[in-house]
Amino acid sequence: MRGATECARKLKTVLNSLRSKLGKIALPVTGDPVTQLVLGILSRDVPESKALDGLERLRSLVVDYNELRVIPPIEMAETLSDFPDQRLKCEDISRALNAIFAQEHTVTLDHVATMSSKDALTYLNKIDGLEAYTVARIRLLGLGQPGFPLDEAMFAYAQHVGIVHPKGTHEEAQHFLERQIPEDRALEAYAMIRKQAWSEFATQVRKGQVVRIRSVPPDRTTRNMLQAISAAAGGTAVVDDIEPDLADVVPFEPELATAPLDTPARSAAPRSAKATKAGAATNGVESKSRHGEKPRPTSKRPDRPARAKAAKPKSSTRARAKTTATARSTARPARSSARKPGK
Repeated sequence: MRGATECARKLKTVLNSLRSKLGKIALPVTGDPVTQLVLGILSRDVPESKALDGLERLRSLVVDYNELRVIPPIEMAETLSDFPDQRLKCEDISRALNAIFAQEHTVTLDHVATMSSKDALTYLNKIDGLEAYTVARIRLLGLGQPGFPLDEAMFAYAQHVGIVHPKGTHEEAQHFLERQIPEDRALEAYAMIRKQAWSEFATQVRKGQVVRIRSVPPDRTTRNMLQAISAAAGGTAVVDDIEPDLADVVPFEPELATAPLDTPARSAAPRSAKATKAGAATNGVESKSRHGEKPRPTSKRPDRPARAKAAKPKSSTRARAKTTATARSTARPARSSARKPGK
């Protein structure tokens, strides 16, 4: 962190000043890491007393944390209606508890206490819904490992008195104080800074005039989904060499998508009008045969050539009239000569 030497010097001065000002202070309660997880999410921007009250309200709804994880976040949010960002916090609690259950088949973090500090940090960072403040709180108050959580008021106070760099990030500030404060003095320093910070910056936190601790949104990328599926199945997925999805590269063509697999893809060239009519007629025959009717061909057989019609000679109207008159004149004498013998 920038200005680490100057900040380390001011940190010793501030801690000595708080000891003389606050006297002997009660140390924070340590205990179940899952309880600290819920308290960490609730206490991002509220005092510890209000976070404890919210925890008791959630506990009154269920028997244990395993039952709490299946309650819809919207129902939990109704119980915490006076909390800022209550819906988002309840979603984070639900995501975190379900992530633990997916890994351990129970809602507990007791096994993390037996891990090394590095492995425990890696494990907690993979839990969906946890940001840096809640992770540090679980390590310090739930697992007894090195960590120094800073809520919104504490981070604003630390920047104000100069024990962290004013332009540093929230996570950098936590890592710096974790390295500078001895492990056996961490609980005392945490309690003193928290008490003093909320006495000076409670109004600014309530008005949103400090750096906010944001929730970590869920990772819904293809890489993360494959890793989650593989982890649930007990395997290891190699997702570094995944090719991009075909849906993002090849344009979707409904005609090709619905075509049978054993038929070749149709050409994109336009067909003639005769071919279109022949195809429509064939489709009509096939559709009728499927319903049990006898198919009736609508076109001539391709193997029988069409008969050529003989062209009729063209004659004019005058020629036809002359021919008719000649025929009549020839027929009349024949009829008259036939009548004489009969008289």
